[in-house]
Amino acid sequence: MTNPLYTISELPKASQDAIREFNDRYIASVGAAAPPSWSDLGDFFPVSSPMVTFPISNFALKYQQTEGESRFRSLDEKSFDIKVEEFDAGVEARMLDLSTKAFAYRNWLQGPARMQLAEARHRNKSLVTLLEAGASTVWGASVGNPNGIDGVNFFSASHLSNFNDPDSTTWSNYQSVAADVVSIANLKAEVTAMQGVLDENGDKLGVDPDTILVPTAKYEPLKFLLAQNLMLENGTGSAGVTNPYSGKFNVIHVPEFTDANDWYLVDSKLLASAGLPPWISMRYTVDPSLELRTWDESSDFFKNTGKIKVASHVWYGFALAFPQAIRKVVGA
Repeated sequence: MTNPLYTISELPKASQDAIREFNDRYIASVGAAAPPSWSDLGDFFPVSSPMVTFPISNFALKYQQTEGESRFRSLDEKSFDIKVEEFDAGVEARMLDLSTKAFAYRNWLQGPARMQLAEARHRNKSLVTLLEAGASTVWGASVGNPNGIDGVNFFSASHLSNFNDPDSTTWSNYQSVAADVVSIANLKAEVTAMQGVLDENGDKLGVDPDTILVPTAKYEPLKFLLAQNLMLENGTGSAGVTNPYSGKFNVIHVPEFTDANDWYLVDSKLLASAGLPPWISMRYTVDPSLELRTWDESSDFFKNTGKIKVASHVWYGFALAFPQAIRKVVGA
């Protein structure tokens, strides 16, 4: 589909016309479905408060033989707060250009779509910052609760199966010994380790990872490895034995990763069935006049520069949530 240019009669004569069309396109772009992203593996939702308390519950029931009265499990909860912060991005243009140049006006009207793209990238980059710091950040920690949920980092080899019982069995979602993702042997070892994740009763939760998040440098090599039907006995060649992981994993490229080697295993099925998102993104809903701000011909900015401008302000909060369905592996 071509993108038509405007004739001189269709170009805006006043700043209000240019801003009105910009606003209409902004509203349409906000209402449109966002393109798929790796961040969709977590939860993203709008909120009506700048701070939300998010509960973490111990609530895995276990049937036992009835002896006398029925047994009940209390809904033991801990929680952490997620606060939003304000972010902004904007565009400006000379009014003379918008009213006389077709390409300038077309570029101006691409601003809303570019704002939505920038917002999606902001979410991704913010989540990457959390993930890459997860091995050194206490899970659910806050100013008033430095020990967080179970006293260890989000990525840890010693999570408590029952965070209310310091003597309960531990499990791991972190491999600190460097292991290259482009290796069948390493994949097998890390998948097996992740399958050992426990519920609050100390029983295996049933984790079975099906997704791998990788940085740019590992994306094509891993896809090539997993696409092979046959390979050498050591799992690194191209012929010999059947590739046990052919077609098993959804390999997702995360271009925002800053580390060229670290990788993450995710069980997307568990996320859907058990409601255990590894991260949370919150967008605070504000009055439209606060979200989209404009400077037209009546503004001092226009009088000093001859330009008009529009700024988009968004309020976001991010947090790592549940560690059960994700595992970080230090790469090599």
